[in-house]
Amino acid sequence: MTKEELEQLIDLRKEIKELEQSILKVEQMETGEVPVKVKASCQDFPYTQGRVSVKTYNPALANKRDQLLYEKRMLLNERKEKAIKEEQKLTRYINNINESRVRRIMQYRYIDGYSWEKIGCIMHFDRRTCERIVSRYLKRGKK
Repeated sequence: MTKEELEQLIDLRKEIKELEQSILKVEQMETGEVPVKVKASCQDFPYTQGRVSVKTYNPALANKRDQLLYEKRMLLNERKEKAIKEEQKLTRYINNINESRVRRIMQYRYIDGYSWEKIGCIMHFDRRTCERIVSRYLKRGKK
């Protein structure tokens, strides 16, 4: 496992949130109204027919919106599945670390998303010490 792979999880989670926001924007996109003339008749006798102008949604825009929404949902589902697999892989890796201090630092950083400064405060180190502990552990794991 490398630091880059571990950092990937944080970005995947942000990407999913951004996709969810873009889906909301597409769902709220207006389909637009177009005037349409329809046949109508009076409610009372003599039921005289005439044409009345009404406004209805634009089917072309509605279809475009539905297609965009479908594509974004598919993309979101693919990315969510990828993020879930990466998260499970990362969680398993972190849970298999024997050293408690390293396991806790990695938990705070890569699963909880804390900054190095915050982790340093929690662990009573400075931020660079926490980063070095993780880097040394990862280098040892490669050998």
